[in-house]
Amino acid sequence: MDTIELTYILCANRVAMELFNQSKETLMNSESYDFMVFSFTEWDAILEDLAEWEDYVAIDKATYHELYTNLCIKFRGLIRYL
Repeated sequence: MDTIELTYILCANRVAMELFNQSKETLMNSESYDFMVFSFTEWDAILEDLAEWEDYVAIDKATYHELYTNLCIKFRGLIRYL
């Protein structure tokens, strides 16, 4: 049985990518919402979304889950005040 190979990427604006390049924790501890993580099997499925971001980098599955969780927590805090 074939297994599907997922690719994980972090997309971000320049400032958020600079924070990530310092360390994953620096980005996560910042107030930046200017990033998104994606998992996909084919690049064609993600190309339109990539156009919205200044930069992207491949990440591993664990980093994907950590950054996804971080975004959820940040947005949950933001939504409480709407």
